[in-house]
Amino acid sequence: METANQTSCVTEFVLLGLSPHPKLEKTFFVLILMMYLVILLGNGVLILVTVCSRPHTSMYFFLGNLSFLDICYTTSAVPLILDSFLTTRKTIPFSACAVQTFLSFAMGATECVLLGMMAFDHYVAICNPLRYPVVMSKVAYVTMAASCWAAGSAASMVQTPLAMRLPFCGNNIINHFTCEILAVLKLACADISINVISMGVKNVIFLGVPVLFMFISYIFILTTILRIPSAEGRKKAFSTCSAHLTVVVVFYGSILFMHGKPKSKGQLGADKQDLSDKLISRFYGVVTPMLNPIIYSLRNKDVKAAVRNLVFQKHFTQNPMVRSNQTSPMMGFTLQGLSAHPMLEKIFFVLILVAYLMILLGNGVLILVTVLDSHLHTPTYFFLRNLSFLDICYTISSVPLILDSFLTPRKTIPFSACAVQMLLSFAMGATECVLLSMMAFDRYVAICNPLRYPEITKKTAYVPMAASSLAAGSTTTMVQTSLAILPFCGDNVINHFPCEILAVLKLACADISINVISMEVANVIFLGIPVLFIFFSYVFIIATILRIPSTEGRKKAFSTCSAHLTVVVVFYGTILFMYAKPKSRNPLGADKQDLSDKLISLFYGVVTPMLNPIIYSLRNKDVKAAVKNLVFQKRFIQ
Repeated sequence: METANQTSCVTEFVLLGLSPHPKLEKTFFVLILMMYLVILLGNGVLILVTVCSRPHTSMYFFLGNLSFLDICYTTSAVPLILDSFLTTRKTIPFSACAVQTFLSFAMGATECVLLGMMAFDHYVAICNPLRYPVVMSKVAYVTMAASCWAAGSAASMVQTPLAMRLPFCGNNIINHFTCEILAVLKLACADISINVISMGVKNVIFLGVPVLFMFISYIFILTTILRIPSAEGRKKAFSTCSAHLTVVVVFYGSILFMHGKPKSKGQLGADKQDLSDKLISRFYGVVTPMLNPIIYSLRNKDVKAAVRNLVFQKHFTQNPMVRSNQTSPMMGFTLQGLSAHPMLEKIFFVLILVAYLMILLGNGVLILVTVLDSHLHTPTYFFLRNLSFLDICYTISSVPLILDSFLTPRKTIPFSACAVQMLLSFAMGATECVLLSMMAFDRYVAICNPLRYPEITKKTAYVPMAASSLAAGSTTTMVQTSLAILPFCGDNVINHFPCEILAVLKLACADISINVISMEVANVIFLGIPVLFIFFSYVFIIATILRIPSTEGRKKAFSTCSAHLTVVVVFYGTILFMYAKPKSRNPLGADKQDLSDKLISLFYGVVTPMLNPIIYSLRNKDVKAAVKNLVFQKRFIQ
């Protein structure tokens, strides 16, 4: 009872960040945003390179895991930091703080162990090169990487509950950018000795042991290199581990400097130190993940060559001995598009360009108004913002190449670029299917359970819902795209505008039964289940609306979901018409049908994303008012 009287239930924390230095917030918003985009681009390219490179080795497998870790680590914190720089609202819910603490702790611990595994990989490559293929077999290095993830996750599962179970006093201000576990522990009004001890044990296991392991590994590596007689041999051996050594120095150097520098005793010095501590923490959290792909691309010839092939749209080199008698290694595909109808190309270039610009403008404005207008900070508009972002990403993955093919005689696309296009378009399409069902659930709760709406669709609910949509779409596309990497015969003409996965599979000279089955399973999960979910949601919604006694009440209730219902009908109606319409049997009809199939596909890929912001802006008073304020440069009400 005494503890209950002295403490209060903290439901959210206030992240102080750079609030005492408002002039720095806009500057650091631009800097951190640019760094975050570089992190996503650089590490994304490295992941792509390590997936597409031949042959697959343990070094590149570990590098791909490191890049994925860096993306996850920064994504767990940077978006919220950027949001805090632009808005006066600096709060984060208790549950979201716990999730952020868990993710950042897990990713950091995993990276420490992974860097140790990479040091062992280099040790075997240099000190025992003849046994390298045996020691670092696929089973070995996959198990090693999995153990890194398991160890990091297990450590975080211990530390996060230990921190979050503590009672917190009324002071809920975290003097940091993110929910950093040490800053959170300072707010606890209970004995934290167990937390301190467990943190000390964790530091020994995840910092001390990997550092010691790497130190001993590099002693053996340097000893072996110095015994190599030729200078060229020593240089070549050292170049294989120089990138990893640089990353280790930057990673652990930042940690050592952050926690080992002396504390200031004066008040003025303490304020300056407080600011410097935060900036150094951001260096560790943003700059280090940004530097990793730069270091590896600058100090590794194989990575540089693979990136150069990707940038200049060359196919990754394959071993010519792996060529069968019936197949040839393809440098790329030829996208037929409207080549058989050259008169239509110029017309469709103008139409698609106009539609593409409208997509960027319309969806960009929707994202902007839902971010800037405080009245639109609700689950409905959060999902709408995600839908607009998906539409932009989906069209960017294909439309620029389609426009280019209309103007130039070169209709080819490299194999690697085709794989990327399939991955992005499939991921965005699958994610949109799930997201539309999440939006239907949001409408169901708003109309059928309006009193419980704030409780059910709070921030800690709708943010994970949107994240799960993206995770589900990304997971299925990784499976489908990986399965589509098959041996292809000499005919490399894709009778389509973009690299559509079904059109690509038709060119494979191998059994595609697994692909067909996996595609059917994906269709059931990402088309059938969401459609069924949306259908039943609207059955309950319509039943509830019809029970409203007044005509005005029914009209108002229906208007809240009419825009979403229209988007669903357009989205799924196009898919249904595209795949369910009857096939023509005579050759002349087949040619016409071939053209109509392409144009319907184009409608689905370009016109649907263009219509979404128009539908939402025409059928939603709040969005119309927010857009009007933006167009006429009025200040948003806060």
